Order: sequence, then structure tokens, then C-alpha cells
Amino acid sequence: MAVTKRAGRKKDAPQGGAQASGGGQPQVRKAAFETTKKREVGVSDLTLISKISNEAINDNLKKRFENGEIYTYIGHVLVSVNPFKDLGIYTDKVLDSYRGKNRLEVPPHVFAIAESAYYNMKAYNDNQCVIISGESGAGKTEAAKRIMQYIANVSGGGNSSIEEVKDMVLATNPLLESFGNAKTLRNNNSSRFGKYLEIQFNNIGEPVGANINNYLLEKSRVVGQIKDERNFHIFYQFTKAASQQHREIFGVQQPTTYAYTSKSKCYDVPGIDDAADFRDTLQAMGTIGMTQQEQDDVFRMLAAILWIGNVTYGEDEQGNAAIRDQSVVDFIAYLLEVDSASVNKAMTTRIIETSRGGRRGSVYDSPLNIAQASASRDALAKAIYNNMFDWIVQRINQSLRAKQQVAHSIGILDIYGFEIFEHNSFEQLCINYVNEKLQQIFIQLTLKTEQEEYEREQIQWTPIKYFDNKVVCELIEEKRPPGVFAALNDACATAHADPGAADQTFVQRLNALSDNPNFSARSGQFIVKHYAGDVSYDVQGMTDKNKDQLLKDHLNLCAGSGNQFVHTLFPEQVDQDNKRRPPTAGDKIKASANDLVNTLMQCTPSYIRTIKPNENKSPKEFNDANVLHQIKYLGLQENVRIRRAGFAYRQSFEKFVERFYLLSPKCSYAGEYIWTGDARSGVQQILKDSSIPKEEWQMGVSKAFIKTPETLFALETMRDRYWHNMAIRIQRAWRNYLRYRIECACRIQRFWRKKSGGEPFLVLRDEGTQLLAGRKERRRFSLVGSRRYVGDYLGIDLPGGTGETLRRNAGLGSGERTFFSCRCEVLVSKLGRSSKPEPRFLILTSKAVYIVKQAMVNKQLSIFAERTMPIGSIKFV
Repeated sequence: MAVTKRAGRKKDAPQGGAQASGGGQPQVRKAAFETTKKREVGVSDLTLISKISNEAINDNLKKRFENGEIYTYIGHVLVSVNPFKDLGIYTDKVLDSYRGKNRLEVPPHVFAIAESAYYNMKAYNDNQCVIISGESGAGKTEAAKRIMQYIANVSGGGNSSIEEVKDMVLATNPLLESFGNAKTLRNNNSSRFGKYLEIQFNNIGEPVGANINNYLLEKSRVVGQIKDERNFHIFYQFTKAASQQHREIFGVQQPTTYAYTSKSKCYDVPGIDDAADFRDTLQAMGTIGMTQQEQDDVFRMLAAILWIGNVTYGEDEQGNAAIRDQSVVDFIAYLLEVDSASVNKAMTTRIIETSRGGRRGSVYDSPLNIAQASASRDALAKAIYNNMFDWIVQRINQSLRAKQQVAHSIGILDIYGFEIFEHNSFEQLCINYVNEKLQQIFIQLTLKTEQEEYEREQIQWTPIKYFDNKVVCELIEEKRPPGVFAALNDACATAHADPGAADQTFVQRLNALSDNPNFSARSGQFIVKHYAGDVSYDVQGMTDKNKDQLLKDHLNLCAGSGNQFVHTLFPEQVDQDNKRRPPTAGDKIKASANDLVNTLMQCTPSYIRTIKPNENKSPKEFNDANVLHQIKYLGLQENVRIRRAGFAYRQSFEKFVERFYLLSPKCSYAGEYIWTGDARSGVQQILKDSSIPKEEWQMGVSKAFIKTPETLFALETMRDRYWHNMAIRIQRAWRNYLRYRIECACRIQRFWRKKSGGEPFLVLRDEGTQLLAGRKERRRFSLVGSRRYVGDYLGIDLPGGTGETLRRNAGLGSGERTFFSCRCEVLVSKLGRSSKPEPRFLILTSKAVYIVKQAMVNKQLSIFAERTMPIGSIKFV
């Protein structure tokens, strides 16, 4: 039943901490899905499984996967299993079915997570973020795109500037996927960079801008890939679908021509049309506002990178590297707009500077051998691509910069998942380190913080054991005692130019970590016990990758370019006197990861845990062993236990009272906050007057805790219904006012007609009425206005017919006499944010009031008493 109160404005809740008792009879019904919903297989929320174990979770996910249901909840956490096919569940019709609904009213879906984040941002004025985690190929990027799709559809509309922002936000997907995604062994469209997209909203929930932070671009992929993998998508799009003009100006040929796109012998990918994707890339560039000149500059750099990879070396008489094909170098010089001699020098020599007693010594060019020259060539290509990718992100941010006041934001984190390969190097160490940091956030916000808050608030519950991966993060990032990154930096700082010697120094530094239980070393390798499993890393080449320096030769080369875009990509000026060691790649990654963690910790998080069902990208295969391993390292079992033992919602006493005080007649009058006690006792009074069972809530030291989401949604429903009732009262008052005005106008008109000579006609009308009284045949419908009062209009007490059926199904006693019965309507809200009237039968007997419902149950018509109220329990109407 609706809670009816008087409307008005809210006041601040008084502060305080006194305790009062509260309670009430349970009147909160569990949520019920629509009868037309698809029959559920397994349980849609893992907190409802009968036995909590990794195997039981795996069995439930498998049943749902085989039935085409890829989404399952753990409380407010969404578990998603990659189907490797289109299930048709992202259409506009499906999207509309989630608009304005809470997660209990609709089946599990990524749209429900997006709706929850958007609604919470508007309702509670909090910044939101969605953290998507899982291993490579589990479907993180797809989930991020679907969240963006949903928010773009539901957030405002009509305003051309708002629609332009939406279009640009959606256009970032194909553009960044082209430059940042690639085919790997595990995933045909694997994100090879991390992205945190922050969509910015005004105070009415319309998107007014966005900002993207990118992390950990795998730039080493530009110069080499293993068998059956590809370079970034854009290289194949460009070489296969470039315009004739670009082919002539930039010398673009097929991907088989270039070393950087032909090393792995993989040119085509099933399900990917590079030519069509290139058209989407060009369209996305136009949507975000890139000019034709800017697009041409990007394609010029892509061509330069491809031709740089085709530079090959031989040995001269002194055993130094010598370029074999000068025509390739000449064309690179043309693309970069530098002279050929500068390119030759940058690719075959290195500037060496000597020092004497802290003073600057002589500077000379040192020739490189073939291995060193090849590394220098690849370093230049990687630097151009990395800087160009950063420029594209900055250009997107420039177009998406908010032109209105930003009130709140929703962040979406899509970063490549945990990686364990046969050979793991520096890239995998960085990727897995960032995933450890994200796992640490999940532990802190859903496991550790949850339990610590219960203890701090003195809430009664059963503690759950879990693995805290903080020790693994410290193993990698700590300076004292030195962790893996610190040992790597030390080796880079003290070692000489020989990469092999630097790697050996790194191995020696790692010996100091041998006492750590999460670390072990072996010949040329070291093992870290990550939350997702033990990973063996190859030491070879790590120090060289960690230095991440662009040689002064390359900076000098770019500084001499006549192309303005090259200067934009390389704004650094070579400081010959600068002796300070530049930050290493490990330093940059650690700083970026900590900045990301700080950003996420300032938002209210939602979680999507993605699972890869098999390694073959098959839509039918569910590999139990693989899925069980992911369930374990994602900590789903611990998450289920804590959700069962914990509380779904908590809020400070003051904020709780501020939001729900309208539900208590003792806390509000005409919308005014009238409670004279402290906030704590106000919360208890609200819960008591809302008839929330005592076992559904607990009072902490400073917060109120609600156990189940159903109870919270019931409170929100009552609050929404309150405003619905107030709207009805306003409409009623307005209609009364209109009727009053019409009546007044009629009286004035009658008086005026009487005064202006209309009185004789009124006399004639009255005489005619008296003359025909009792003689005129009545109209049929006039009988309705004067029919005899029956009371039992449905014939409940009469034998046979509808009345007897209603009496039998409603459970009326044989001795109950019916005083009144009729059809009526009841305002119903199915745990949503909108209410609608539904037909019912009302029966008043000598013992109780019955509200009888007629509905289809299992495709059969069913009649039952929805509510029975004894006469003695009714205090007022």
C-alpha cells in the first residue's frame, strides 16, 4: 500500500547520536519479474545458490551460458561470460526495457549496470565509475562499448550540442580501436592499451563533455609480433584500403611489402573487414573534428613507420652497420621532411659524450653494429607511433572538452587483462602489475573495506577470510625494501651500454627478493605469485625496455624536420647539459597506475567481472577447468560469501533522514522536516513508520545499514509513490479550482441574463417543467443517476455466477456477510520508479476487507486474495 504524506520542501536533518528503538510488522514484498520474462535457468544472482563453492558457481555459469544467458549477478557485481557471438541482446528494444528500471526488476545485463550508475549519479550527486576486469579476450572492451551505448541513449536529448557530444563519444570507439587494438592469439580484437573514459554531465544529467586517459600502449607490437598475431589494426586498414592519392603521395603498398606487418605472416582475421573498418575510422576522425590536413599528417607518419621497418643493414669493412638500400632511407627522409644524411646518421651512429670530473667533455659519433642499429631503428618507429597515439587521444579530448559547467561524471575503465604466455617479458610484467592494482581496489572496496566498516560501525555479522594481494603489489612497486621495479631501475642506472650485462646486473639485484614468499628466481627468469596464478618472466631484454629512452640522435633528427606535425609529436629540445636520469618505463607505469587508483577511489564503483569460457573463441565450448581457474583468481566465492553475510546499502544518518524523512508522519508535515530528535532516532522512526522488518536493518555508530536490495528498493518505491500521490492531489486541487471558476461564471451569467431581460424566459422554463412533471418518458441513461443502492454489486452472496467464484477463490468464510463489493483500481509499483493503476475487486464483509486480483499464472487465469485486512486492524481510512 502507498504511504501518503504531505508534500513540500526538505530541510537539513538535525545532528546527533542518541539511540531510540524501532521496529514494525514486515510489509516488504520481494520483487517479482514480469510473467512474460524468459524462464530462468540456474540463478540470476549467485548469492542465491544453495551451496557456496567454486564448483557450484562454475556449474551455475555453465547452465546459463548454454542457455544463452551470459550475465549473472553477485549482488551489485555483474559477472559476464563472453559468448563469442551476437546474441541479439543489445538492440534498441532491449535497451528501452532497462530504461528507468532497477536491477531486480529486469534480468542481469550490462545495461542494468549502466542504468544503475547513471541513476545513482543523478539521484545521489556522486561521481560513478565502472571497473571492467578479466583476462584478455573475456569481453571487457565490448562491455565498455555497451555501457557507452546505453548512456548515450538515455542521457537527455534534443539539444544539438548534446547530441554532438554523444556522437563524438561513440566515435572514439572505432578510432581508438583501430590505433590501439590488435589480433592476438587469445582475442581477434584485443585492446593493447588501457583507457579510462570519463563522461561529464551537467546538473540535469546531460552529457556535456568527456576526457580520456590512456595507459600502457604496447608500442613494442609496432616492430614485432609472434606467429598468428598482427600489428595494430590501422596498419592493415591503411595498407589495404588507402586512397589512390595516399598511395601515390606516401608510397603505400600491401601489408606483405612491409617488415612490420609481415613478420607474423598473419594478414587477415576472420570476422574483421579491414577495408570497411578503415571507412569507419575515417568517419570517426571526421566526427571528432579532425581536419583533412590532420588526417593526412597521421597517415604520413603511418607510412613513415612502415618504411622505417624496411631499413636493413649489412656490415662495412670495420664491422659496423651500413644501410643496404639507400632509396628506402631517401623515401623516409621525404616523409619526415628531413635530409637523407640525417636519417643515415641517426640510424647508424650514436652520439657519445665524455665527461671529466663532472665537467662536460668531448662529444663524438660512435658507429653502431647491426644489432644496435636495428634496435635504434625500431626505437624511432615505436617513438613515432607512441607519440602519435598520445596526440590522437589529446585531439579527441580537445574536441570533447566540456563547454558547460560539469557537475558529475561516469568513468569507464577498459584495460587489457591479466596475461600469462609461454614467454613473458617486461610488457606482461607491467600489464599484470596494473591488474594487481585493480584487484587491490576490488579487494579494498568490496571485501576489506566492507569488513572493516562493519567492525568500525559495530555491526553484527560473520567475518569472511580472503586473500589480500597488497603483498604482491608491494613486491613489484616498493622502493624500501626494493621491489622488482626498483631492482630494474638500479640495473639500468649502474649498467653499461651492453644490454646483456645490464640484464645480468638485474638478476643479481633480484637475489635480494629471494626471501619473499611470493617471489622465486631461476636461471634467466623470475616467478611472481600473482592473484591470477604464478607467472614466469624472462629477464632478457628487460633493462633495455625499461630505459624507454629516445636517443638524442632521434630527437635531433626530428628537430630538423620541416614538417610541423613532426615537431608537434616531438616537442622536446635536446639539453646537452642535462645529466639527470629520465624516468624509466617502470616509473611511468607505477605513477600512472597510482593516479588511476586515486581517480577510481574518488568515485562510487560498479564492477563487471568478465570470464572467457574457452581458448578457441568458440560460441559453444565451455571449458570447466579454464573457467574454474578464473572464478578462483577473481575471488567470486569470497565475494558471494561477503554479499550473503553483509548489507546491500549503507548511508550516514543525516543523509538517510534527508532522503527518506517524507515517509514518516512524525518526521514531516506538509513537506517540512519536523523531527526534533537526533538523526539516529529519526532514521529509526522512518524505518518503523515504513513498516520495514527489524531484521532487515541495523544501526551502526554513524550509519544505517539495509540488508537486502529489495528493502532499499521498497523505500525508494514508497518515496516515488509519495510524490505521485502529491501530484494527484495537486491535479485534484486544480480541477476543483477550474470547476469553481466555471460555477462562478455560470452564476454571474445567470444573474446577468436575469437582470438584462431574461427573467420571463426562466419563468416559462419553470412552468414547462411543472407541466410535464410525471408525464414525460424518462431517458434510459437517466436511470443510472437514481438507481437503488445495492451494496453487493458483484453478487458475492448470490449462488452461482462470478460472485460465487470470487467468494470461493478469495477464501471468504461461510458465515461472512458481504456489505459491499465492486470493481476498483489500485496504484501498483513493481519496484520501479513509476506507478500505474491495475484493476482489482474490492469486497467488504463483516470480518475483513479483501482486495482480490485476477491475473495470468503459468498461462492460466487465476483469482486470489492479494491482501486481506481484518476490520479490527483498520485504524482509519
